[in-house]
Amino acid sequence: MSKTLDQRLRDASVILDNVHLTLSRHPGRLPVDVENTFRSITSVRSDITHWFGLFEARHESLMLLDALETRADAAGNVPFGTTRIQYQHVRFIGVLAYITTTWALADRITGMVGQVLCTPEAGLNITSPAQLISHFIQRDRIRKTTAAALFESVRQTFGWPIGLSYAIRNHFAHDGAQIGGSAFFEGQSTASAFRISVDGWTRIEQKAQNEYRVESSYHRAGVSWPLAPRDDLREVLRVCEREMDDALGILLGSACNSLLGHVGFMLGED
Repeated sequence: MSKTLDQRLRDASVILDNVHLTLSRHPGRLPVDVENTFRSITSVRSDITHWFGLFEARHESLMLLDALETRADAAGNVPFGTTRIQYQHVRFIGVLAYITTTWALADRITGMVGQVLCTPEAGLNITSPAQLISHFIQRDRIRKTTAAALFESVRQTFGWPIGLSYAIRNHFAHDGAQIGGSAFFEGQSTASAFRISVDGWTRIEQKAQNEYRVESSYHRAGVSWPLAPRDDLREVLRVCEREMDDALGILLGSACNSLLGHVGFMLGED
């Protein structure tokens, strides 16, 4: 069984410590700019503790959505902090919190990964760090930015769930889950639970296919998928999280181990 993203992050912290120690054993052996680049990458280990906090925030936001429709009173209000507000509002806030936290975590990880696995122009751009969709999923972009051996591997193995997750994120964050008179959810009351409207799900699939250029076949063979994704958004989010975490973990492990091996070779420790 593959390691969890949590485990991959713990491994990354240890590996980056080892890279730092390797550099410290050979002061002055590398050109200053080269050593500074390596040290800059290893400095991300100080951020990993914060990333674990994002894990916890993501988990708690998804827990907010569990059985939410069953906690409504006669007026259709559900608990929210110390008060009660309309079900549809808590549902929206919870999904938005979950999906934006998910992608904040992804952005931080791919920002670090890109420094190793992407071209200098793409990976070392401080003002616009590497991102999961643009640098590892969208074919027209990644053919110019991503290492050849990785070019199609993540895209064809994880592209569909990642594309769906990103489309949902943008629809909630930018459209408020409603556009052109068509709402994402089937209804506003607890009776609709988390069922997705026909138009809402069609919009997400089309966004993934037409804008992010991924196909429904771009997923791992044999993985379980919701047979009826429109029935419950929460199930879709859980599947996308599982697949996206594996993709991020693979990229993180590849980047950290590649960096450790390369620095070791550069300093004659192979």
